[in-house]
Amino acid sequence: MAATKTQVRLSERQKLLIALSTIPAGAMQGMDSFATGVALPQMQGALSATITEVSWVLTAYLVAAAMFTPVYAWLARKLGRKRLYIFVICGFLLFSTLVSQSSSIPEIVAFRFLQGCFAAGLNPLTIQVVLATFPADQHGKAFGWLQTGRMSAVVIGPLVGGVLTEFFGWQVVYLMNIPLGLTALVMMHTLVPTDKPEGSKRFDLFGFFLLAICVGAFQLMLDNGQRRDWFDSPEIIFYSIIAASAFWVFAIHCFSTRNAYLNPAVLRNRDFIVGAIFGFILNFTMWGYVGLIPPILQNHLGYPPMDAGMLMTPRGIGTMVAAFCCGLLLQRFNPRPILFLGMLSLALSSWMLSELSRETGPLPIMLAILVQGFGLGFMSTAAVTAAFQNIPASLRPDASVILSLIRRIASSIGVSVLFLLLVRSTHTARQSLSENASLYNERLRHSLLPENWDLEDAAGLTNFEEVIDAEAQFIAYIHDFTIMMFAVIALMPLLLLLRSPKTTE
Repeated sequence: MAATKTQVRLSERQKLLIALSTIPAGAMQGMDSFATGVALPQMQGALSATITEVSWVLTAYLVAAAMFTPVYAWLARKLGRKRLYIFVICGFLLFSTLVSQSSSIPEIVAFRFLQGCFAAGLNPLTIQVVLATFPADQHGKAFGWLQTGRMSAVVIGPLVGGVLTEFFGWQVVYLMNIPLGLTALVMMHTLVPTDKPEGSKRFDLFGFFLLAICVGAFQLMLDNGQRRDWFDSPEIIFYSIIAASAFWVFAIHCFSTRNAYLNPAVLRNRDFIVGAIFGFILNFTMWGYVGLIPPILQNHLGYPPMDAGMLMTPRGIGTMVAAFCCGLLLQRFNPRPILFLGMLSLALSSWMLSELSRETGPLPIMLAILVQGFGLGFMSTAAVTAAFQNIPASLRPDASVILSLIRRIASSIGVSVLFLLLVRSTHTARQSLSENASLYNERLRHSLLPENWDLEDAAGLTNFEEVIDAEAQFIAYIHDFTIMMFAVIALMPLLLLLRSPKTTE
């Protein structure tokens, strides 16, 4: 095969340099994502947005990435990986700059959507470059190196994002993509050999529109469901019918046409399906952490953006260490025990976060986030290795975009579902707390309360209700962390479905 010949011609030094050349682009994407999480609370305040509106800064990006990820299998074959990679980096930089110059939530969401269209290509193209460069028995090690380098962005992303947000405003967060993007362009142009296009296979435009409609309608259903009272609303019913119908037609179309937008042959591989499910779990929890941890640190535990960024730094350190160790372990073991270790670490971290209180000091928080980093590092490397361990070389471009698509959808669902659970849990907790916040509560009447909590005064009652609102939302955050813990534990039995890798490619 052509891929095998390429691998024979490349020296070990050339392989390493090619792998290194993909790191800056991945680091740019990771830093953008995690720094955005740190900047969200200030963005919400500066633009007078609700928590639902500001969540679209994350979800618009993720929806676009989910819609456009499969396009890159076709484009990579038509244009070549290297040429397409350079184009994608340029587009990502352009819209990062435009986001930084935006002055309203609709404008930010629009440019974040377009930024996500280009971000959709970064992960599948990186996977394709690594798979084409390294032989099958070195994939675990290669993905471990790649994750170790890329997770440097997770180390410095929250910290740099916190510093820039606190001293210069949220806009500067997106401008810091520029130096990494320019470095990626230079390394990609210089170090990666130019590959030849494989020919112009017909693009499945019908499949593209069906999937875009499905993903868009599904996301609108998730993000508007809580405000519209879910299926009591004709609008939510309409979105759900559109999403389900588009998915049904899309599935039939994929299995009944040549050159389908998503190649269904990939889905016949059991290891790929299991690896993709673990990738779904990973991104669901990771983006849930991105959306939940910075607000609870800043809004409820009183940490400024810079300190919140420093508290989240151990996550990147843990991920880097775990990814490096995972690459070495995969040389001797199959992915199953490593995935178990990663899931156990994520469950433990979620439990530790669910035990937070307003008196919790910084060390327990940093420890929980460090353990979380170990879980992300082990799972991210082992899941992608498991997914590709028995995939034929001819199906790798299709498999890479399907895996990236599944992880993108998981990211979008993770942010939306956890924000919706947060809103619902806050409402439930507030109702429970408010039942006892009354002059008719004898215990409360005879308690020594602060002067500004006078329940017989309108201003005092307002102040007391603000405290109840804050406490209710804090309880809701704890509830979300508990749900994430049980979700990870419930899916551990899927590890038994993984097979051992084939000895030949």
